[in-house]
Amino acid sequence: MNEALYDAVFSYGEGKVDPFALCYVDFDRIISDMRLVGYEINSFNIVQQIMLEQLDTLLKFKGQIIEVAMDLDNRDQFCREKYGVSFKDIDALDPTHDIEWDIKSGQVIFYLTHEAKHKEEAYITLFKKSMDQFTARTGFNYITL
Repeated sequence: MNEALYDAVFSYGEGKVDPFALCYVDFDRIISDMRLVGYEINSFNIVQQIMLEQLDTLLKFKGQIIEVAMDLDNRDQFCREKYGVSFKDIDALDPTHDIEWDIKSGQVIFYLTHEAKHKEEAYITLFKKSMDQFTARTGFNYITL
């Protein structure tokens, strides 16, 4: 990507604070995918694309757990022992609706919605490793409201 395009698309404010300075993702693939479906190429839409990929990762992991535990007689006990969260609590997690994101002061933040705040312990317990890897790879910050 050329520098002028990068500055026009990714930089914010007079100080040109770059919300993607610490982000190590395949921007070429992301932007190419966005162009294929006709999305406007701007900072917020790129954050949205990156976040949607992460939410998909969380949903796949949750789905794998549900699939393994669904037919077990002791699924709550199994999930508590293996993942630290009950089957019922895992099933209640809905990253697509529970997690939101924004760009504030030149940084990308993501957080649980007010309605999902009571699920924070389950999210942290189940998805901590994935969230830590995601924040390390993207430079995005998880915040608690």
